[in-house]
Amino acid sequence: MSLADIPGSNFSIADRSVQDRFAEHTAVSCLIAIAWYNALELIVLCFTTFKRYGGCYFWCLLIASFSIIPFGLGYLLIIFDIYSNMFPVTMELVAWVGMVTGQSLVLWSRLHLVCHSPTVLRATLAMIIVDAIILHIPASVLELGSHSQKSSLFTHGFNIFERIQLVGFSLQEIILSIVYSWEAVRLLNLRPRGHYRGTLVQLLIVNVVMIMMDAAIIGVQYSGFFDIHVTLKAMVYSVKLKLEYAILGKLVHITEVNGSSSAHTDLSDFVDLSLHNARTTQADSDVFTENPEYGPHIRRMRAPSKGSSTDPLRRSLSAAPSPSYLNSDYP
Repeated sequence: MSLADIPGSNFSIADRSVQDRFAEHTAVSCLIAIAWYNALELIVLCFTTFKRYGGCYFWCLLIASFSIIPFGLGYLLIIFDIYSNMFPVTMELVAWVGMVTGQSLVLWSRLHLVCHSPTVLRATLAMIIVDAIILHIPASVLELGSHSQKSSLFTHGFNIFERIQLVGFSLQEIILSIVYSWEAVRLLNLRPRGHYRGTLVQLLIVNVVMIMMDAAIIGVQYSGFFDIHVTLKAMVYSVKLKLEYAILGKLVHITEVNGSSSAHTDLSDFVDLSLHNARTTQADSDVFTENPEYGPHIRRMRAPSKGSSTDPLRRSLSAAPSPSYLNSDYP
């Protein structure tokens, strides 16, 4: 029982607010610690998982992971009033751009494994660029102004536009997840096997979890807990980036088994293919392989007839043109 629960005690409102601030600061510290731990793990995974340190997916994932650290550090300096000038504000603003737009570019880069439509890829990339311009720039100006000597002129506008910005970026990521889910369903439905349908369910669940985390951030923001909200964003984005590795492993496995898609996407840009050499198949034979994700299983691969393919997925993907502007990232 606390002093506030004792009738007639001299527990003042100021004392109660001190306890509330202590609890809030404790939560902030825990969220930042989790975000930093995940960020360091993500940076290590970037250099140990990928075979080649290049390509859009690798750099976006690395930048988004690294940006979590200065983002959390900037808000720690602001919340605990350690460094009161514009340096921590500028640091967290730059890191916020790398974290949120980097996350969206990670989602966009992942689309190349399941979508080969130049129109869809160009449209989603244009959406990310336009949103970055119209959401980042005004929010940065308003936040810098709210920490200046004339903060009264900017604070109200910042409080309104920050909510618009967060909802806009959440909708952007939801759109990217819907496009990815649609293309993944179309891809896996061409091979109606229980194994692939289980993979599809897992991929869709991961995307639903990401959407629910965005909804949680928005809910905390509209509740008025600013300090909790900004540090929760750092933790949530670190968790979302970790989920990317789960999605990446599934997609690389599917794309490698559907060997024809390698004509359009060099999987070595995404993952070390030496880890998957045991799954190489032989034509017109039953091959026993030990899949580290699903355990031993037997699959039958039929060699296509000369000059044609009996695989509907191969016919679908081979008919899709390869976007010429992606050649630099996917040789």
